[in-house]
Amino acid sequence: MREILIYGTIGHEVRAQDIARQFQQARGEEVLLRIHSEGGSVHEGNAIISAIRGHDKPVSAHIDGMAFSMAANIALTLRERLSMPADAWIMFHEVSGGGGQEKDLERQLEQMRAMNDSTARALAEAMNIGEEEARARLEEEIWMSGEQAHAAGLVPNLTPAEALAAHVPQGDWKNAPENLQDTSSTKPNRTMINKIFRVFQSDSGSEPEVAMLEADEFASQEFVALQKDFDELKATHAAELVARDEKHALELEAKLAEQREQLTASHAEEIEAKENEAKEISAKHAEELQAAEESSEEKANAILAQAGHEEIETTDAEERSIVDQYKAMAPGHARKAFREENRVELEKEFGRGALV
Repeated sequence: MREILIYGTIGHEVRAQDIARQFQQARGEEVLLRIHSEGGSVHEGNAIISAIRGHDKPVSAHIDGMAFSMAANIALTLRERLSMPADAWIMFHEVSGGGGQEKDLERQLEQMRAMNDSTARALAEAMNIGEEEARARLEEEIWMSGEQAHAAGLVPNLTPAEALAAHVPQGDWKNAPENLQDTSSTKPNRTMINKIFRVFQSDSGSEPEVAMLEADEFASQEFVALQKDFDELKATHAAELVARDEKHALELEAKLAEQREQLTASHAEEIEAKENEAKEISAKHAEELQAAEESSEEKANAILAQAGHEEIETTDAEERSIVDQYKAMAPGHARKAFREENRVELEKEFGRGALV
């Protein structure tokens, strides 16, 4: 099973283009979507949802610590295969934002209403409440721990309390639970979380360094724990990649061997068929030649019979003996040359003094 991470702000640390590319690379594999995000861009989130729905194998989701706003909508898309720890958090609210001229605002308002209606219907179905109640609760924000979400029917699978820390900078949300609100400068705020994700998702290929973070903004122990999780995840993915490559290599080798055998067998059958065809043609020609010779001999004898001569039996000159050939030859230069060429054989038959 392939794991795809939605860790960070959607539209910044998490880009729809990157997530869609990972789903393309996971074609033919089941996917586990791991979520730890405070939300972000609606348009980027909808693009991620489209990539999820277009995947050719089952996709499940697990909320590692928090799924707020657009991240919660992504999780809701997979609610039949959704899990989260008892101490993780999920939050839904009405879509906000917008800007531009009057026509832009009208178009954005229509889009926001459609998205709010879609979220309300999904929540109403999942939590077995009416759509009006779901809309009313969306206006005030819906905050639920994993235990509460499981009890409400929103999350079918509850795992032990082991969630990553979920903190909300004070003032970011209007009804965030007090135990989630960050009032201390030593606890991670939205800016600090974004900085951590930029470190982990850097394209430079280098290892994350604690020195890239300001020590007074974030407790070092929590960052070390996050880095440990990152290292373990990277090692797991590396092992899966090696195993996948080995599996693909073996499958390719087996397929090539099978194709080679099929090709060899196919050519052998073709060669044998051609040889049999040549033999049949040769035999047919031999029969036709023999028939033609027999027909010619019959015609010649018929002509001789009409002229009052005896029939003859045609025999090739090579099949007659030297003596017979010599006897059949008329006197002349040809007969003399033949005699000189075959003198030894002829003297055996006629005697040395008989050949002059």
